[in-house]
Amino acid sequence: MRRLSPFLTRVAETPNGAHKTWRKWWWLLTICLVILLPLLYAATALHPVNEQEGSGESVAQSHLLPLSAYVAPGDSPQRAMRVGVDADNWSGQTKNPEFESSLVAMKIDFISWHVQPDEETPEHLQDIVLFCRRHGWSYLFNTEWGNYNRTDSRLQHSDGTYRYDLAESTLEMLKDDPLFLGVVYDETDLMQAMNGAPDESGKIIPPYLVDTRSMTASTAYDAVSSKVKELQQRYQSYGKRLIFEMTFPDYPFAYARAGALLAPKLLKETYDDLMYAVYRGAALEYHSTELWACADLWFLDRFPTAGKAGPGYHTPDQLLDALRFANAAGFDYVYIEQAKGLMDADYKLTDYGRALINFQSAKASIPRGDWRTTPVEYYVRRFPDGYWGQKYSPFIPDHPYGSSLPNPYQSSDKEWFTLLQKLSHGAFPADADTWNALDSPFFKKRPYTTMGGLALIVVYDQFGILPHGAAAKSIDLCGNQTCQPTK
Repeated sequence: MRRLSPFLTRVAETPNGAHKTWRKWWWLLTICLVILLPLLYAATALHPVNEQEGSGESVAQSHLLPLSAYVAPGDSPQRAMRVGVDADNWSGQTKNPEFESSLVAMKIDFISWHVQPDEETPEHLQDIVLFCRRHGWSYLFNTEWGNYNRTDSRLQHSDGTYRYDLAESTLEMLKDDPLFLGVVYDETDLMQAMNGAPDESGKIIPPYLVDTRSMTASTAYDAVSSKVKELQQRYQSYGKRLIFEMTFPDYPFAYARAGALLAPKLLKETYDDLMYAVYRGAALEYHSTELWACADLWFLDRFPTAGKAGPGYHTPDQLLDALRFANAAGFDYVYIEQAKGLMDADYKLTDYGRALINFQSAKASIPRGDWRTTPVEYYVRRFPDGYWGQKYSPFIPDHPYGSSLPNPYQSSDKEWFTLLQKLSHGAFPADADTWNALDSPFFKKRPYTTMGGLALIVVYDQFGILPHGAAAKSIDLCGNQTCQPTK
């Protein structure tokens, strides 16, 4: 039998006179409840969830924007979004008919090939080139292999940095091939931030682009941008694109400022609408000619190899959601990392590969926007110091652009997180903005969702000029000296 509350027990034991008084005024209690309950509900709904709250279910779902919100009224992009996949030829995939058949079934436009230095020979390159030519597929080369083979002497440069740059012989051989689009540097933002940090074996990770350990954050920003400009000019001299596929929702400005193209990772560990707000802002500020995206099936240490997944993995439905968003948000190119999740061990399509086919079949009915003209509700200016909640990360340090000096932009970071929390109706905590913050009490108990329910935001860096007189609101987090280093 359910136990009565003390209040109900006391009412039951009151003398008859008091009980009659209660019956006389019951209507007043009813009126109060009718008035107060909706107010209490509204207050609860509007109260932002902080890092100690949240059941793991996204509080922002009811605030998600429809895909049509990303399309400017009357906008009619002339070009469909190009769709590709990440792949490699390390097991002779170009010779496998089933591999080829699955790529054809997914109706791809291009392939980003992960390569190793040993493949940069005419014989090995021709395997890839002829394979792509058969179907008119464009192709790029991804040099991520170098990120985790730092002791290879071919990757070590005279300035003490390590990095896998494509060989001059490769660029010379393929410079006149219109299908060869360029090179992808993968997770450079992570590798540069790890400058001077120990790896899993305890060895110190050398600088990726430039040694910025003794520089201030702002000086490190400039140094990284300068090095990227040098690389951009090298590949441009061969008529090829330089693309940076990036992990975190903060770093792209130094790269776009140097003329490189950006490919933010969708899915992965960050809300897609946050990545879009930041990377679109960098592309707009620095007049990029294209905006790419990588729909990355990796989530932390989980990847659906051969289509096999479990709890905490990205799902085929999430992949489909990311592709639909990319189309509406107006990305020019999007590719999926990686073919090893789209195909099984025999190169037959998995549920992830079939999700791509479903997208391709429905693409014509999905709103198609253009990142250049997507409506804007808020412009934000801040110094992009790369902080996303590293206090909750056991191995990625708070090193702005690889600087080992204390991060001087903490007050601005707090304002940034508070703003994200407000503009997403509580989908962010007050001190982090990505699931890479592994020990965040907020993100630890929330399963990944593709969207945070953010308003339509464009983010500029410290050099950005906020528009005046625009319908959108401007929020300057560089005001009141908050973009300046704190003492």
